[in-house]
Amino acid sequence: MIACPVCGGPSRVLFERGGQSGSVHMPAGDTVTLALALCPDCGFCFNRDAFADPGAFLSWLAPAYRSYTLLDNDLHGFPLVDERTRAAERFLDAHCPWPEMENVLEVGSNRGDFLAFLRQRHAGVHLLGVESSPLALVGVPTLFHDVRELRFSPTFDLVIARQVVEHVADPVDFTAHLAGFLRPGGRLFYELPLLENDLDEGVDPFVVEHVGFWSERSLARLGARAGLVLEAVDLTYQMSALFRRLGPGEVSPGDAMERWPDRGALRAGLVRRFLDGVEKSQEQWRKWVEQGGEIRFYGASNVFLAVHGVLAERWGRDVPDACRQSLADDSPSRWGSLVGGLAVTPLEDHAPKGPVLWVVCAMYRYHRATMVPRVRQRMRPGDRLFTMWTELGN
Repeated sequence: MIACPVCGGPSRVLFERGGQSGSVHMPAGDTVTLALALCPDCGFCFNRDAFADPGAFLSWLAPAYRSYTLLDNDLHGFPLVDERTRAAERFLDAHCPWPEMENVLEVGSNRGDFLAFLRQRHAGVHLLGVESSPLALVGVPTLFHDVRELRFSPTFDLVIARQVVEHVADPVDFTAHLAGFLRPGGRLFYELPLLENDLDEGVDPFVVEHVGFWSERSLARLGARAGLVLEAVDLTYQMSALFRRLGPGEVSPGDAMERWPDRGALRAGLVRRFLDGVEKSQEQWRKWVEQGGEIRFYGASNVFLAVHGVLAERWGRDVPDACRQSLADDSPSRWGSLVGGLAVTPLEDHAPKGPVLWVVCAMYRYHRATMVPRVRQRMRPGDRLFTMWTELGN
C-alpha cells in the first residue's frame, strides 16, 4: 500500500508495464517501468514512481517538454476550432459570467488557439498565454516561461489549463500556485482526459507523461487543499472542471469529496477489463504477423510508444521481423526519423506486400475522427483496422 498524493488514503498498484518510453522527443531506449496505482477513497489513478519523486521524474522528462509542440503549423490553421474547443466553450458559457470578466490567463496555451477563439467571442476581455515551449508561431500575447516560476498579482477572473494537469507530478502545489493568480471569486478551469471514456472507447491512456487520472472526488480534494471550491464538472467530452476561489469571509464547505460520486471500484474493474482486452489483441497481432501479415502503425506519437512498449514486453526477443512493421505520420517534420526503432513515413508512402493490420495510435477523439477515415480509404479486402487495442468493423 502507498499513500494517495491527493487525499492521503491507502492506494494499491493495479499493474506494472516495463520498457515504457517517456516521449518521442527523448532518446530511444530511455525507458522506465510504469506502475499505475489507484486510491479507492478518492478514485485518483496515478503513476506511482512519478509521485514518489516528482523532482527526479520531471527532470527526466524535461528534455521532452523543451522540444514539445502540440500543434503542427503545417497541418492546422490558426486558430484551430474543433469539438474539444466547442465543448470547453459550452462549459465555460454555462458557468462563467463573461460580461463581468476582464482578465483571462491560459497556462500551456501553445499557439494561443483557444485564447484567440475566446477573443473572437469576448472582445473586451484581456487575454494572456503562458507557454513553456519556445514555439515559432503564436497568435496571442504569450509569455514563454514555466508558469511555476512566474508571479502575478491576484487579478485574473479566469485561469485556464487545458490538458496540462495530467502531466503535473506536484498537482497540489501547482494548483495552489495558479489559485494565487485569481481574484476573490475568480475561477480556475481544468480540462483533463477522462479515464472512463478512454477505456470505454478502447484507448490506451497509460502513457508515461500522463501521471494522473482525475475523478470528481480527487479534484474536489485537490481544490480544497489549494483554497478552492470545485463548483462544476462535465464528463460529456473528456473532463471539464471549474473551481472558484473563496471570497472574503466565505467559509469552505465540509468534506470536499462527499458530494461527488465514488469511482474507485468502477475504475478498478474498468482497468482489469481493459488489460484483458490488451492481452487478447496483442495475441491476435502476433498471430497475424506470424501468418505473413503486416502491421502498419499510424501516428508517431507517445501513444504509439506505449503500444510498442507493450508489444516489446510481451514478445521480448521473439519479436516478429521488423520489416513487417511500419510507422506512418502526417507531420513532415517527423518523416525519416526513427521512433520506436521504426522509420516514420507519410501515410501515402506504403506498398504492402500482403494483408495489413492498421493501428491508429491517437488518444483523442478529434484526432481519431480524422485519422480513421484516411486509413479506411487505403484498406484492401482482408485488411483489419484497430484504434489502439480496439478493432473497428468494416
